[in-house]
Amino acid sequence: MNRPTVHVLGCGRATRSVLRWLFENDQIDIGQVCNRSLDSAAEAVEFMGAGQPVEVLDHEITGGWLLLGLPDGQLDGLARGLACRMPGQPELAFHLSGSTPAAVLEPLGTPIASIHPVRAFSDPARAVAQMSATWFVAEGAPETCAQLEPVFTRAGGRWLTLGSGDKALYHAATVVASNYLVTLTQLARTLATQAGLESESAAELLGHLQATTLAGLEASSPAQALTGPIERGDLAACSRLVKAVDQANPDAGRLFRNLALATLDLAMEKRGPKPTDQPLRQLLSPPDP
Repeated sequence: MNRPTVHVLGCGRATRSVLRWLFENDQIDIGQVCNRSLDSAAEAVEFMGAGQPVEVLDHEITGGWLLLGLPDGQLDGLARGLACRMPGQPELAFHLSGSTPAAVLEPLGTPIASIHPVRAFSDPARAVAQMSATWFVAEGAPETCAQLEPVFTRAGGRWLTLGSGDKALYHAATVVASNYLVTLTQLARTLATQAGLESESAAELLGHLQATTLAGLEASSPAQALTGPIERGDLAACSRLVKAVDQANPDAGRLFRNLALATLDLAMEKRGPKPTDQPLRQLLSPPDP
C-alpha cells in the first residue's frame, strides 16, 4: 500500500497529535512542516517523530496531501494567499476546523475536505495515546472524503460525514459537550471548595459523580438519566441551593439559575408536570439585571 505524504501548514496541538497517530499507525508519511517559525516547526517534527521543518512550503508538496492546521480565523486569508503563490499542486487539501466549511480552501484549486477530530487536545501526548475510536466528522467533496476515510478508519478512528450547512450547529454541540463541561466542572469545584472541601477531595468526589453520570447517559436518554431535587420537584431543597449559591458565589448565581431552568424543562419532559413546577420556575428565574 502506498502511503500518502502529508505536508503541513500550521502544526498546533490538534494537527501534530492527529498526524503522529496516523504516522505511528503506518497510514501516512509526513513531509514538509511549516509553522509559525522554523524552531516551532522543528519542535512539531520532534513530537511527531517524522517530517521536515521548513520556513516555506516548496514544489515537493506536488502529489502529496496538504493539511492546513490553522485557526478558523486564518484559514480564508491563508488559503487565498497561498493560492497566489502555491509552489506545487497537492493531490488534495483539507483542514481540521469544526465549524469552517471545506469550501474555504477552494482558492487552492485542488480537491478539498475538512475533517474534525472530536476530542480535546489540551495534552497532545495524552491525546495520541487515547486517539483510538475517536470520531472524525468529515465534510467537503464526496470523492475527497472517500479518499481520506480509509486512512483514518484503518488507524482505528470512527468516521461520519456532515453537510457543509450544518457544520456550525454541529460544532456548537461539541462545544457544549466538551468545553462547557469543563466550565461546569470548574464551577462545581469552586462551590465545593467554598463549602469547605479540600480541592483534591472535591475534584475526586465530583469527578466520580460525573463519570457515573456519563456512564448512565451511554445507556439512556438525558431525560431518563436525570435525577436530583429539580427532577423530584423539591421546592424546599432548591430554595436552599439557590440561596447558598447566591451567598457564596454571586457571580455564578445567574448561570446556576439558567441551568436549573433548563433542567426543569428536562424534568417535566421525563415525569410530566407537578404542582411545584410553577413555584420552582419563579424561584429559579434570574432576577432582572
